[in-house]
Amino acid sequence: MKKLSLFLMVPVFLLMVNAAAPLTGNEVLKKLDDQQLTRDKVSVAEMKLIDSSGTTTERTLKMYTKGADDHLIRFLAPADIKGTGFLSRGSDNMWLYLPALGKVRRIAGHVSHGSFMGSDFSYRDLSSSGLAKDFTATVVTYKDGEYALLLKPKPGDASYSMVKLWTKDDMFVPLKMEFYDKSGKLLKILINTEIKKIDGKWFPMSMTMDNVQENHKTEIIVKELKVNTGLRDSMFTERTLKEQ
Repeated sequence: MKKLSLFLMVPVFLLMVNAAAPLTGNEVLKKLDDQQLTRDKVSVAEMKLIDSSGTTTERTLKMYTKGADDHLIRFLAPADIKGTGFLSRGSDNMWLYLPALGKVRRIAGHVSHGSFMGSDFSYRDLSSSGLAKDFTATVVTYKDGEYALLLKPKPGDASYSMVKLWTKDDMFVPLKMEFYDKSGKLLKILINTEIKKIDGKWFPMSMTMDNVQENHKTEIIVKELKVNTGLRDSMFTERTLKEQ
């Protein structure tokens, strides 16, 4: 009878072990993408550009996102860039509107890897459709509920040779990301803090991208964030991009 009981307990034990086993790297990427994916979100944020001498340039912007692909950013201040807009419908379809020219300009592929409006974020950084679309991942370590991942770009027009990412399994928000240039040298470090739960999902309210090669960094501090507001597809058009 004791032997039978032991025999029956083995599969139960195996199920418990499997349930506690860490996720694969690609499974973690999917969790990260799902955590950030909402029907839509609207936010107002302050952007600070900080150069090597500590001089700070401040901007105010409003950001609209719907699903994974549609992003619209419009600058509200200061006056010299007010009305400037950026639209992306996936990483291969991006447009920039400059009020001084009164024209919408499509962003070419090679330009998309460059600096967004003098910041340390590239156009592609801000138009990403999700980590799982651009990278495959392996788990480097998993300890005390924290994953350290190594991300390698999928074939295509990649911005980075690799990315290192850290996240906790109770939030699945990137807490830290290291971006390496095409030669394998560390280029930028992103730190996300002030993680806030809204409608059951976690969002970083403060983001700092530090370009270690240029000794320059960009801070984005979210002042307002609303999710699932009912944005329409018509919000993400070239015509809307030009509206003040």
